[in-house]
Amino acid sequence: MKKLFAVDLKRLLNNKAAIIIVIGAPLLLVLLISFAVAPFFFADVRTDNFRVAVYNEDDDPITIGILKGLIESESLGGLIEVLFVDSESEGIKAVEDGAAAYVHVPKNMQYVLYHGGNVDITYYGNPEMPLEDALMFETLNSGVELISHAQHAVNVLYFDSVDSGIDRETASSLYSRTTAEFFARVLSREDLYERTKETSPLGGALPIEYYAASFLILFVALGAMPIARITADDYSTGLIHRQLLSGNSPIVCFVSRWLAGSVFLFIQYTVLTIALCVITGAVSAFSGNVLMLLICGVLLCAFVSLGMMLVGLFSKSSAFAVGISFMSALALALVGGLLVPSAFMPAVIRDVSYFTPFSSALRLGISGMFEANSGIPLVFAAILLAYIVVLLPISIKRFQRRVK
Repeated sequence: MKKLFAVDLKRLLNNKAAIIIVIGAPLLLVLLISFAVAPFFFADVRTDNFRVAVYNEDDDPITIGILKGLIESESLGGLIEVLFVDSESEGIKAVEDGAAAYVHVPKNMQYVLYHGGNVDITYYGNPEMPLEDALMFETLNSGVELISHAQHAVNVLYFDSVDSGIDRETASSLYSRTTAEFFARVLSREDLYERTKETSPLGGALPIEYYAASFLILFVALGAMPIARITADDYSTGLIHRQLLSGNSPIVCFVSRWLAGSVFLFIQYTVLTIALCVITGAVSAFSGNVLMLLICGVLLCAFVSLGMMLVGLFSKSSAFAVGISFMSALALALVGGLLVPSAFMPAVIRDVSYFTPFSSALRLGISGMFEANSGIPLVFAAILLAYIVVLLPISIKRFQRRVK
C-alpha cells in the first residue's frame, strides 16, 4: 500500500506543467486581483456628494419623516443633498442639470396606505451617474419595501384590535404608537446598516473574506482536473489492470489513488491558504482557527479527489475527463455560491445551495481563515462528510467494474 501510494503521488507531483497550472496560475491570478481590487475594500474610497431632486406632494408628518430617514440617512455618510422641487418638470430639469435622481411622492400616500391601497413612487435616475443612481435606487427600494411591510403590519393590528372588541379610539391610539415605533426604529437606516451580521448577504464576512475563501475552494477544485485525466488515462492504457496483476486488490489500488489525490490537493490548499492569508493581511495577526482550516482542507480535498476519480472512471478518454471535471467544478461553484453569494439567488436555488458541498466548504473556509460568522461549522463539516460517504461506495463499485 505504501509503495503504491508513493508511486501514485509521485506521478501527480512529477507533472510540472500541471503543478504550474494548478498552483502557479491561481497564485498569479490572486495576486493580480488583490493588487487591482482588494485595496478598495480597505481604502477610504467614497463617491462625491450628489444631489437628489424630490417632489413631495404628501404633507403627512410620517411621510416627511420617512423621506428624511431614507434619503438623509447617516448610513450614506452625508453623501446626499436633497433638493425639493415643486413640479415634475422641475425635477426632470434638475436631473438634466446634474442631479443623480428625481423622486416623486404622490398625494395622500399615507391615507392610501392606511386604507390598504397601493402607492406608486416615481423614480428617475441620471444615466450619466450610474454609481450614484444605483446607490440611491437600492436605498429607496429597500426602504420602500420595509415601509410596505411595516404599514401592512400596523393595519392588521388596528383592524384585529377593532374586531376583537376594542373601541376605535383605543385602537387608533395603539395604531399611532405602533406606527411611530415601526418607523422610528425598524426603518431607521442607521440601525439597519450597522447590524451587518443580520443584513449582509455574506453573513458576518466582509467582501474580501468571502472572495478569499471562494478563490481557495474554486482553485482547489480546478486543480483536481489532473486526477480525472490520469484516472481516465490509466484505464484506457490498462495500467490499472497491470496493478491488479501485481497482486494488489481493487480496494488497495482505489484507496491509494484517492489518498494520493487528496494529498496532492492538500498541498495546493496549504499553499493557496497561506498566500490568501498574506494578501488579506490575516497572517500578521491571524484571527482564524487552524483546526477549522485543517478540517476544511481534509474534507474538501478528500471530496474533490473522490469526485474527480469518479469522473475519470466514467470517462472514455482523458480529454473528455478534463472537460467534464472542469464543467462539474464550475457548476458546483456556481450553485454553491462561490461566484455569486447565495443570498442573491432565487429562493429555491438558495435553499438548495445551502446543502451543496462547495457551499459548506466556503463557510468552513471563512470560519477557518477569518473566524467570521458564517453559520455552525460542524454542520457544514457533516454535510461534506455525508457527500464523501455517499460517493465512496459508488466510486469503489465503479472502479472494480472498470478494472475487471
